[in-house]
Amino acid sequence: MTDREKSAIGGIPRGLGRDGLVLLSYGFRPFYLGAGLWAIATMAVWMSARQGWLDLAGSYGQSAWHAHELLFGFMPAVLVGYLMTTVPNWTGRFPLSGLRLARLVLIWLAGRVSMLMVGNTTPLITLLIDWIFLPLFAFFCLREVWAAKRIADAKPILSVTLLAFFNGGFHAAAMTGGDVSAWARAGLSVYILLIAATASKLIPSFTNNWLAQAGRPRLAAGNRMIDRFVLVTTLLAAMMWTLVPSGLLTAIMAVVAAGSHLLRLGAWFRPAILRSSLITAMQISYGFIPLGLLGLGATALDMLDPITAMHLLAIGAVSGMMLAIINRSIRLHTGRNGKLSWPQRLSVPCVLLAAGMRSSADLVPGFYEALLGTAGLFWIAGFVFFLCDSAGLLCNVQRQPGRQPSSPTRISMR
Repeated sequence: MTDREKSAIGGIPRGLGRDGLVLLSYGFRPFYLGAGLWAIATMAVWMSARQGWLDLAGSYGQSAWHAHELLFGFMPAVLVGYLMTTVPNWTGRFPLSGLRLARLVLIWLAGRVSMLMVGNTTPLITLLIDWIFLPLFAFFCLREVWAAKRIADAKPILSVTLLAFFNGGFHAAAMTGGDVSAWARAGLSVYILLIAATASKLIPSFTNNWLAQAGRPRLAAGNRMIDRFVLVTTLLAAMMWTLVPSGLLTAIMAVVAAGSHLLRLGAWFRPAILRSSLITAMQISYGFIPLGLLGLGATALDMLDPITAMHLLAIGAVSGMMLAIINRSIRLHTGRNGKLSWPQRLSVPCVLLAAGMRSSADLVPGFYEALLGTAGLFWIAGFVFFLCDSAGLLCNVQRQPGRQPSSPTRISMR
């Protein structure tokens, strides 16, 4: 049977390579697992280095290492795992699996090892080993959409390409003793824009599905003009924050963007959804975007430490939303029902508590170390809870042939 015939009768095939490792049967599996493990490891390593128990990063700098491994180590693994499921949906082609998938995973792992050794090796070697992963994946995605003649779906690949460029700039700045903050802001902005784009379809879809099952009225139809306004204002605020982080104009743009997200979030919220841990987690995580943007406005007016707003966005908005999405995605693509296990229900709240405590540490200097350490422990706990349930599903549970759950939501990232 040809790929086209299989696609026509059964949708996009998932769980390929049933005679090999389950972990390598579909692209989201190793990358979601790797993201969870690295989230724990990178925080444990950084906390140990801060206590002086480890010699980390050398001239690269511990703070730069910590920021890099969050923005260009952990987060790309989640993004790649997500695109590994959505690109086949867009193109109608088989997902990457088996040995070819293993090679891509090894390249990502090599980048993580090279960053652990950055203090003991030539920085240029580290740059090349770590940097190559995102361009290779962007090339793979572009090849897929080109072969499927779906060039319109190449737009999301721009985000991967931009992250590769910003990653290179981050490395170059760190190696030469320069300021990495602009590159960190640029990388974080890409993730915020991706969430702003995908959430307009994802959160209402999940919310409406739950409301329908609960016998509640559905949300009102989305307004494209509002969605475009949200994206435009967020893009402008992100660009101004990246290039000119201080100033009245940057503050105004950040506040306008925050207001647009609050309006969108208000249209999505219903008291009844508090009974759904998944949707509540998604909406609270999304709420960290306007909170972080308001923080950027305060930062632009020198009323708040820049690190505070960055952590609200990086931990609360991006990491919280990523964890909520992959919790749902794993259960969907392993043929399980949508109900989360209790460890999964605790995972996102722990990460959101980590965001709150890390940001509070900058506001309460007398308790800085205590709050910082507690935030790190909550972060680790969140991903331990995630792995308690999901590691087994990712490594051992294959979707059974012929057992098809409800079709996954097709999220437009255009």
